[in-house]
Amino acid sequence: MKNKTKTPILFDLDGTLWDTRQKITDSWNDSFEKAGYPRNVTVENLSPLLGKTMDEFRKFYFPNLSKEEGEAIMEKAETQEVVDLVTGCASCIYPNVIETVKELAKDHYVGIVSNCQLGYVEDFLANAHLEDVIDGHLCFGETLTPKGQTIRTLMAKDNLEKAVYIGDTNGDRQAAIDADIPFIWASYGFGKDIEPEGLASLSELVTMDKYKDLLD
Repeated sequence: MKNKTKTPILFDLDGTLWDTRQKITDSWNDSFEKAGYPRNVTVENLSPLLGKTMDEFRKFYFPNLSKEEGEAIMEKAETQEVVDLVTGCASCIYPNVIETVKELAKDHYVGIVSNCQLGYVEDFLANAHLEDVIDGHLCFGETLTPKGQTIRTLMAKDNLEKAVYIGDTNGDRQAAIDADIPFIWASYGFGKDIEPEGLASLSELVTMDKYKDLLD
């Protein structure tokens, strides 16, 4: 990370860097059907759950099953999802994300912290071809801790004394508060009315002066 002297930037994934809702919906429905359960996932009922832990998905889609039964089905669905998304989801990436991340990475440590399962961040990196650009990442599947703690764990692991977290939901905002770092709202994502103002495009991190003091 030589010459990366500016404030480290940590990104949420879903609703901030890409939108895989339709792909996940199709993949999970296929998995649920193979397991003998209804194809009950829709983009509409999936959207409010994104950014939450996998346990919350299990409770929503399989409320009448035991924890063990629900977890077994969700684990298979998540495993298949990672396989389905590893290629062919470049169109899921929001406009200007790849170019902006590459530009920021010239002077900033750039990382990803998500509540996703193992392999999902790697799917994004493969589709965006950013494997050699992102400096670090950590997810719920690795830490099994709330996102705020996962942020702090990554910061400790990579010796980051400060950072800014960029996300789209109130859960992301709360995670930044819990981690005691500033938050920038991606208003183009899934969350609504999280902050008085936010990013209309990720590229504004580079093109707009109002974030300069926070990111220097």
